[in-house]
Amino acid sequence: MLDIKITRTTTPKAKPEKGAALGFGKIFTDHMFVMDYTEGKGWHDPRVVPFANLSMSPAAMVFHYGQ
Repeated sequence: MLDIKITRTTTPKAKPEKGAALGFGKIFTDHMFVMDYTEGKGWHDPRVVPFANLSMSPAAMVFHYGQ
C-alpha cells in the first residue's frame, strides 16, 4: 500500500459557479500530486501539496529539445 502524505492549502481558491464552463488552463485545483525519483530507488515519497510553481534545472533535456 502506498502511503501518500497530504498537506492542505491554507489559502483555498473560490470555487467556480455551479454550471460554469471549466475552460482548460483557466481553472486549477488547490493542490497537486508530486513524487520524487532517484536512480536505483525509483519513485518514492508521494505527496499531495498546495498548488505551486515547479522548479526545473536549466540543464533539463526539455529545454535542449525545444531549441
